[in-house]
Amino acid sequence: MVWRAVSLGVAGAVALAASSAEAAEPSDVERRADPWGVESSTPYVRLELDGIGSPGTWPNPSLGGDVAIIVGRPTVHARVGVGALATPRFTLGDRAKVATVLETSDLQGCAASHYGLHRVSLCAGMQAGVMHVRWSGFAAPGRRDLPWVAAVGGGSYGIALGRLVDLHAGIGLGVPVLRPRLRTRTRDGIDVEQAGLVFSTFRIGLGFRLG
Repeated sequence: MVWRAVSLGVAGAVALAASSAEAAEPSDVERRADPWGVESSTPYVRLELDGIGSPGTWPNPSLGGDVAIIVGRPTVHARVGVGALATPRFTLGDRAKVATVLETSDLQGCAASHYGLHRVSLCAGMQAGVMHVRWSGFAAPGRRDLPWVAAVGGGSYGIALGRLVDLHAGIGLGVPVLRPRLRTRTRDGIDVEQAGLVFSTFRIGLGFRLG
């Protein structure tokens, strides 16, 4: 009798633990209803892979991309990213050519609103890096590496493709705090090209939920 009572008690405890675990774990229906994890109590971590285009701080447009980690809550989080933008060669001075590659890292704070499968977010922060300059055909080329600091921000729209993957696109604006200047000596003296006061970016990419 004692062993029977013990076995019944153990079986009841196991059944109670299983039912509690099932209740704590979101069902498939709940996951589909909350694909962004807004109601989840687990840590929110995402990886974003984006392609980026810009009309360019220089005469030619720039193309590149970035990789970012999103940490925080679905509604309020931090975005930490690294990326690069390349500008094809353009004429400067005595018909010689120059091209640039901008390597950046950025830290932004973001706020987002979610509507079923849809998400709208706004981000703002700072970006810093180095602009590498490729000179071609200059007798006296200028500096090859220029510091880069900019205030950046923008908005994006995303749609969940499932509980773990989303597709998003956005636009952004930036204001260079340190405006790079391409300065070189030519036959007619000194030629200077300075980056614009404001630059814009367009991005599209995929997000992967890691937590």
